[in-house]
Amino acid sequence: MWLYVIRYKLFIIIMKPKKIAIVAEWLTSRGGAEQVLDALLETYPSAQLFTTVYNPKRLPEYLKRKPITSFLQNIPVARNRHQALPPLLLRAIESLNFGDYDLIISSSSAIGKGIKKPDGAVHVCYCHTPMRYVWQSHIDRRLVQIPFGKHFINYLKKWDLKTNSGVDYFLTNSNNTKKRIKDFYNREAAVIYPPVEITPPKDRVKKQEFYLCLGRLIPYKRFDLAISACRKLNRKLIIAGIGPELKSLKKIAANNTEFVGRVNDKQKARLLSRARALIFPSDEDFGIVPVEAMGYGTGVIALGKGGALESVIDGKTGVFFKEQTEESARSAIMEFERLKLDPAFMQNHAKKFSKNRFKSEIKEFIERIKL
Repeated sequence: MWLYVIRYKLFIIIMKPKKIAIVAEWLTSRGGAEQVLDALLETYPSAQLFTTVYNPKRLPEYLKRKPITSFLQNIPVARNRHQALPPLLLRAIESLNFGDYDLIISSSSAIGKGIKKPDGAVHVCYCHTPMRYVWQSHIDRRLVQIPFGKHFINYLKKWDLKTNSGVDYFLTNSNNTKKRIKDFYNREAAVIYPPVEITPPKDRVKKQEFYLCLGRLIPYKRFDLAISACRKLNRKLIIAGIGPELKSLKKIAANNTEFVGRVNDKQKARLLSRARALIFPSDEDFGIVPVEAMGYGTGVIALGKGGALESVIDGKTGVFFKEQTEESARSAIMEFERLKLDPAFMQNHAKKFSKNRFKSEIKEFIERIKL
């Protein structure tokens, strides 16, 4: 009798489903990190979503299922300007209570990996980048430019290194970011390219005579280079996105540059499919937008650094410019105009970064670590 009871209890323990938590740093806008979050939630539909603060007005319907939040959710200003409260953000991510969760998957480009995991839990961090404005402040100068910014950077470095001890496994979006995780954290990471979901139109779309920049209007994106290059060449440029650089970019723009603001998925698809090429002048961790462009059969003119080197094929899906200067970008545009790229080849290449591939690789990794 007792033997059967023991066997039954062991069976229950072995077969007990794992409680899974998925952590987003904050959910106040939509970008590449949210595309990763989409795929994680699809991979583990029964997982509980956690975040420090969220603004449902700025999110698609399927991301509006109510997450468990921190005390920041009770501070109205945090829902729109969470980054203006950096000391509180650190406390907020640490305050999330994961109780008896067995597996915690965090999505982190800043504070996400700073969670406090319970004893016995496994923490897998999908690291989009070590905090860029902390570890690469020469590229992203947001903190350097504020009063006492350098002191705050030193504090964040110590906090960031300390929180590494709570991460059991690092995943990341590119070999480019993998190297940074090794350099800054002295930790190894497995590369799983981010998910890029593209539904190209059935019929071939005729290209129009404009170039495109798409993304947040922040300094390190260097959209100013595209504006200057297109102004010199008298080429039409459309810039889609919002951000603090809008006013300064408008000041240097000529009549051939059009700012269309934030775009929804349908508008983005329309722009990407019709653009002559995407201009991508930033040194990115990976960069989802170039893959989206190629998925629509649109070539990419990219800075030959960072994640673009892992997605764009020089001469086949686009061209690189070697230096982050207006002159180099202008030369690359002229080189691109001499090429004849195959849209079908670009679309097939982009499929290598599909959402299904991402979900499969995530599952395989989680199973391999034998929770």
